Amino acid sequence: MNALSLDIDWLTSGNDSPEIRQTMGMLGLRVGDISLTEHEDIWSKTIRDRVLVSAYPLAAWLVSSWWRLLYEPLPPAQPSISWRMAHELTAANQGFIWPRVIFASDTQSMQLWSTASEPKTQQSVRYLNRLEQPFTVNLLEFEQTITNFIQSVICRLDATEVLKSPLANLWQEVQEEREDANANQYRRCEAQLGFDPDDCPESIVIDALNWVERMGKATFSEVAPACSQNLSAAKPLSEAIAQITAGKAIKGQPQVSIDPVRLAELSEIPWQKGKEGATLLRNQLDLGDKAIQDEQLYELLSLPKFQNEAFDSPSQQKISIAIPSNHDRLKFYLTKKHPTGKRFELARLIGDALLYGNCESSWLASTGLKTSRQKSQRAFAAELLCPVNSLMSFLNFDYSESALEDAAEYFHVSSKTIESILTNHGLIHSHSLETSFPY
Repeated sequence: MNALSLDIDWLTSGNDSPEIRQTMGMLGLRVGDISLTEHEDIWSKTIRDRVLVSAYPLAAWLVSSWWRLLYEPLPPAQPSISWRMAHELTAANQGFIWPRVIFASDTQSMQLWSTASEPKTQQSVRYLNRLEQPFTVNLLEFEQTITNFIQSVICRLDATEVLKSPLANLWQEVQEEREDANANQYRRCEAQLGFDPDDCPESIVIDALNWVERMGKATFSEVAPACSQNLSAAKPLSEAIAQITAGKAIKGQPQVSIDPVRLAELSEIPWQKGKEGATLLRNQLDLGDKAIQDEQLYELLSLPKFQNEAFDSPSQQKISIAIPSNHDRLKFYLTKKHPTGKRFELARLIGDALLYGNCESSWLASTGLKTSRQKSQRAFAAELLCPVNSLMSFLNFDYSESALEDAAEYFHVSSKTIESILTNHGLIHSHSLETSFPY
């Protein structure tokens, strides 16, 4: 069984426009063995696995949101209305009742969230199922699944002699842009800046494309979405990056490496990749169960400890980056002020250098996004600073609040980090950490 299934059984009905009428049918959307279209029909008092809708508005929404769905990640803060219109399935609208499903790419996989309808909903359809945790679908599989669905809708229109529909014309444009390298990069850039196709001023896109050349596509995919708030012709990406780099930089040079063969053997699952990479580094450093010291973190990045401790980062800065300088050194622009926050920040950048430092350019970037790269960084930092096996030995099955506070003090991490590690490994349950919905 595929991880994602989206199809429709055709059933012509209604008196709407030909595009709507000829694409009516029973729609099924499944992730794994969970049907997201299973619902209670309030009028007939029946429960059905598929829902009666028109496939046309859904296909039209998928095509119009194509670039943002595939290349725009979930923002670190509350998403804008524009983001939600491009990523929430209910935006397909057209008078039909759709399940509330959110799609957000992490650059490697598509993450899906879904919630059931409110029990007291007044609508004629009440969706029954929810996803307790984000469901992950390989990005290529997601792309192929929605491509097949869109093409099936267009084939249905052709078979019923509804020719040259706006959907078919728009899909043809998207297909041509996918095949053209320059157009493809332009559309990706728009999406990563948070714009629908042709809604972004050309000057902003051209400015951003210059940064693609400077930092590489991979790092641009991390930095641009994190800086996309409030961009305008008067404030392009260059201005946002200039604000980040306006403060004092600390020069350093990562002193970490993993044998390329071992690096290639790391898991493709982001959090597992980060955890495995940190384990390899801890073994190299012969740390055993001990907490890594501040001095060792600074040494791994060749940063002067006294200079960083005295450094007061700008309060508005939310992104940590390291930019290539002369003699293979990097200029580090850091953000954290609290000692435990600084440790986690440094550990994330060590992980970025170790796992991604050889990708296209040597830029390092640590942001609040939930891309695969940032997930790997966070998992790496957690395991480097507080290995789960060492944590379990320290706690000795005592998960009381005071024990967790003692562990946080011993490993020099925040209580939230301890809670997150234990929750992610199924050792405790936490209501404060994200589970079923991202916002």
